[in-house]
Amino acid sequence: MKSKFDFKTFAVLHFILLLYSFVGVFMKLAFTHEFLSWGFIMFAGLAVMFLGIYAILWQQVLKKLPLTVAFTNKAICIVWGMLWGALFLGDAITWYKIVGSLIVFPGVVLVVSSNE
Repeated sequence: MKSKFDFKTFAVLHFILLLYSFVGVFMKLAFTHEFLSWGFIMFAGLAVMFLGIYAILWQQVLKKLPLTVAFTNKAICIVWGMLWGALFLGDAITWYKIVGSLIVFPGVVLVVSSNE
């Protein structure tokens, strides 16, 4: 049985989820360039690099956290993705997106707090 997680593990989890949230931005930017052009290769390469770092760190976090807790926290990527889309891609943040994101959080809190 995995032990309770500490703040450091939780912080690392959210750092790697932050990295993971950039993958969608990099791929969207890659496809704004011609296929196999320098811009495409650069952004797609960044996406693959971030996915590799994420995969390695994710496995390390799973040594300290139950999978249900770690996976439920991935929902924060919805918020990060919405923010990155607005900042880097000019996407609009609508009330529907905000309300939809807020609906996710009670589930995250419920799962994380039920593990304590």
